[in-house]
This record gives sequence, structure tokens and C-alpha cells, in this order.
Amino acid sequence: MESPSKLMAMSSRRDTLIILASTRDILSSLPDQIIYHIFSFLGANDTARLGVVSKRFNQLCTSSPYLNFVADFDSEYSDPSCLRTRYTDFCSYVNKVLRWREKTGGGLQRLHVHWHSCKKRRFDIGETAVNSWVTIATKCGVEELDMLLHVDPWRGYSLPGCVYNCESLRALKLNLQTGRFNFRVAGWDWLKDLWLDSVTVEDIYFGQRISEWCKSLKRLTLEDVDGISGGLNMTTSSLEELAISGCDFGFTGGNFNISSSSFKALTIYRCQFKAQRHVNLNCPSLENLTVHDSEFGKCFLCKISCESLEKLRVCGSSFLEACHFRIACPSVGQVMISSCRFAGTCVLNINSFSLQDLTVSECNFSSLGSALQYLPPVKDFQAFPRLRRHIIVKAANLEKLNISSSDEYSYEFPLKIDAPNLKVLWWAGDPVDFSFLKQDMFMSLTSARIYIEPSCQHKSVESDRHCKRSKSLIYCAAKLLQCLSEARFLRINTWPIEIFFMQNDSPIVFKNLQNLVLLSDGSLADQIPFIASFLKGMPNLKKLIISCFDKSHELSDPNLINFLGLKSRSFNVTEVSRDLKIVKIEAVQAQQCMQNDGRTRLKL
Repeated sequence: MESPSKLMAMSSRRDTLIILASTRDILSSLPDQIIYHIFSFLGANDTARLGVVSKRFNQLCTSSPYLNFVADFDSEYSDPSCLRTRYTDFCSYVNKVLRWREKTGGGLQRLHVHWHSCKKRRFDIGETAVNSWVTIATKCGVEELDMLLHVDPWRGYSLPGCVYNCESLRALKLNLQTGRFNFRVAGWDWLKDLWLDSVTVEDIYFGQRISEWCKSLKRLTLEDVDGISGGLNMTTSSLEELAISGCDFGFTGGNFNISSSSFKALTIYRCQFKAQRHVNLNCPSLENLTVHDSEFGKCFLCKISCESLEKLRVCGSSFLEACHFRIACPSVGQVMISSCRFAGTCVLNINSFSLQDLTVSECNFSSLGSALQYLPPVKDFQAFPRLRRHIIVKAANLEKLNISSSDEYSYEFPLKIDAPNLKVLWWAGDPVDFSFLKQDMFMSLTSARIYIEPSCQHKSVESDRHCKRSKSLIYCAAKLLQCLSEARFLRINTWPIEIFFMQNDSPIVFKNLQNLVLLSDGSLADQIPFIASFLKGMPNLKKLIISCFDKSHELSDPNLINFLGLKSRSFNVTEVSRDLKIVKIEAVQAQQCMQNDGRTRLKL
């Protein structure tokens, strides 16, 4: 007799289930409720296959509170006679199981029926058959309905009236494969979770109807839903989560107005808003707002007024005209805008007592010429009458700002930051127009990490020098360095320093700077004169680290301190890496203090 392992290797999936069930294993001795729970994780038709193993398993499958049925014949059968047989057998089996369940009065937690679109339309399941199964499920106290079917595009699909009156129903998921869903003017007072997928609603009052009918609805998911052209207006006291994905809201204007005392999360993913949109969120309990991979064709205004918002994320989206975020949320702590494209004015107006982390990374700001084709801003943006790119940040209590830019023309677009309590600034990528920045804006700055360098490529050394001598770039570098003058710790690459001292002789004074890290990605020998000029404005410098991308023999030169304009009596080279890429220089007083502290600790 062959071993069980060899039999399992030679058997098909159905034979494997038979072998597992016919042997005296742990599964056979488990209580019914535990087996039912295991059945809830099986594939759609696995329970039916398992039912032929034994009489007990057949009873367990037919009495399971989780009934899953899936019909997808096109992938297996092309002959009409085979399709007819499979169609008849499937319908007979579902009828048999549900009729037996109705007769015995057993409870039903989930009914899952997926009938994928068939190439032979005459074998598509009809509305009558589906509604008869749904009716039986409601009589059995079903808690979750998951339906996928193809419907007549002209007639659409209507749920039977018993669904609206089913007090046990808690979740409904409906996929009509782009078919029309005919709402009934009735109530879903007990429904908590509604998921509409690939459905056409054709109802401009969709949001109001959901608010009125679903008094207990907590989660609403709209995926690839068409027909919501008039916007989404909801006023509800129960809704907690709203997820919208793959929806096209067309060229008709409309607003998103959501007012809910219990609303916590809003997610907008892969949606297109071609007309002017205003998003108004009056949700005191809102905690998370995420906009991802969406496109906004007209002027976009987002007003958020809540007390509990903690995170705001806008990622991978395109704003083809002006956009304005007005955030009045005292609890928001993190705002992230990444990988977005802005063709018009971008205004971030953040009024928060808790904002500590603002990140703008990998965003693209289109050139002025490419944006002239769009309509002028609407009255909400009268503060900017000229069509000009702006980055404006207003946050009275912002402590950390992280910005990453990746547009070679970003230096044409002005940046304005009004954050008097900013302590940490991280900036990487292309420079922007810092002309709106004022030195007193960063009086609280303690730490700054800067790596700014244009991403434009030049074919010759002359063109590269011409770019570096651009007045706009030199002015950008000057304004940036002036705003960093209050920092105690500074990590910066040598490009803005080199740009600044090309046409400036007087150094900028960093009176509080104690620790400086310089990142050199070019020839250190050519950069030493600029670095020496830069160090003249640092009277309280205690520690200097120079890190080079390439091997630099200048780091091991015994006269390095003199070349940098430092006094040899005041500074010592404490460490040089073996690969000649990093050197550490410390002030003599700071070094002695560290040695004295070490001796004191040893004595203790």
C-alpha cells in the first residue's frame, strides 16, 4: 500500500480534500462551530467539493453559516451543451442548499454569489433567480450579502423589497459589472457596511439618499462607480469611513460636503474630478484624510474643519489648475504632499497647534507657459490675480518641515513660509525661489539639513558655469543661507555655498552655529576657497565634518586647517578616514572639555 504522502502528491485537488477528510485527523474531531469558522476561509466552491467526502461533511457544508457560490464557465467550457449543463447544475445546487436551509430554519451569516459575465448571454443568470436566493437568505437572517452578476444594461437591477426590511443585514457588497443599480426609496436602518463596485447609479442625490436611508451606516465604499455627477453631499451621524476609488465625476460641477459627528477616515484613490470641486469636511472626529493618484481638472478648494484630524496625505495626484487647502484642525500633526503635479497656484493654509511634520516631496511645478491654456482662478483665489506658481505654507506651530523638490525649473516659483516656531528644516532636491523668505521667519531654527542642487544637465563646462552664474540661482542661494543663520546644527552641500560666493565677498554670520557638516560632491581643491569664506562667519563653531563623495588627498594635508582659514591653535584634526573621504575637525576648547569630562567620569 502506498504511503499517504505519495497518494497526496499524485492526487488532484479534489482527491486531496477526500483524503484529508477520510482520515482520522484533528479536523474531524473538532466542534461544528470551529469547523464552520474554518469553512469561512475556504474558496468559493471548496465547501461544495468537500461535501462529497462524507455524510457528516455534507451536513456541515449545507448547514454552514458561510455559503459561497461562484460561477465562471467561460474559462473552462466553450461548448453550448456543456455550458447549459453547468448552468443547470449550478442553479439546482444553489436552490437545493438554500431551500434546505429555509426548511431547517438554520441561521446564515454570509451569502456569497458571484456570477461572472458569460460570453453566451443566454446563460447569464437572471434577476428572478438571484432575487429568489436573496429572499431565502433574508428569511434565514443573513448578515452579509456579497453579490456579483451581469444585468441588462437597459433594465438595470433592483434588490427585492425584503432586503430593505431585513433587520439582520449588516453588510451589502454589490458588483453589477458596470450595470445600473435601481435604488428603491426605502430605508436600510440596520445596514452598517455598503460596498458598491462597478455600478452605475445615475442619481445626483445619491449622497442625500444614503444619508436618509442608512441611519446606522458606518462604512461606505464606492469603487468604479459611475453616475455621481452632481457631487456627494452627506449629512449623517453614523458614518465613520468613506473610501472612493476609480470614480469619474465628469465635467459637471459639484461639491463634496460631508458633515458627520462620527466620521473618521476619508480616502480618495484613482478618481478624476474634471469640473470645479469644493470639498467641505465638517467632521469633528476626522482622523485621516488621504488623496492618492487622482486628477483635479478645475480649481480645487478643500476646507477641513475638525478637532481630531491627525494625518493628511496627498500623494501622486495632479492639479491642473489652482488648488487651495484650508486646514483648521488644531490636532493635525503630520501633513504629507508627495509626487504631485501642480500646474497652478498651490496654497497650504494650516491652522494647527499640533503640526510638527510638514513634508512636500518629489512634486512637479509646471512652467508658466504651459499653464496659460487654463482658465483664470475663481473668486476664491483673488489673492493671486496673476496666474503664477506659488508654494505658500502658513503654520504658526510647525516645528519640522521636510521638503523634497524634483523640478529643474522650480527656482522660478516662489516659496513663502510663515512658521515662526520652526525648529527643524530638511530640504533636498532642486532650489526654488526663496525671495519671499525672511530671516526672521526662522528665529527658532535649531537644526537644518540641506542638499540643494539643480537637476539640469549641461553638455559643456561653459554652459554649466553660465547656469551657476544665473542671477536667480545666486539670489536663491543667498536668501536660503541667510534664513539658516540661527541654526545650531547645519548639514549642507557645497553647491549653494559655491553659488553664493561667486558674486559675494562678505560672509553670512552664523552666530549660534556649533556643529557643521559639509557634503562635497565635486573637487574639494576647487571648493576650499569658498568653504574658507563660508567659515569666516562662524565665531562659535566647535565641530566641523567634511564628507567627500570621491577620494580627496586634501583631507590628509597637514595644512588643511590653514587652507580653511581656521587657526591651528584653535582647531585640531581629530580623525581622517582611511579612504580619504571624511575628516573631522574640532575646536581645541571643545576637545579639552571632552577629555576633562572623560577623566572626571573615570575618577567617579
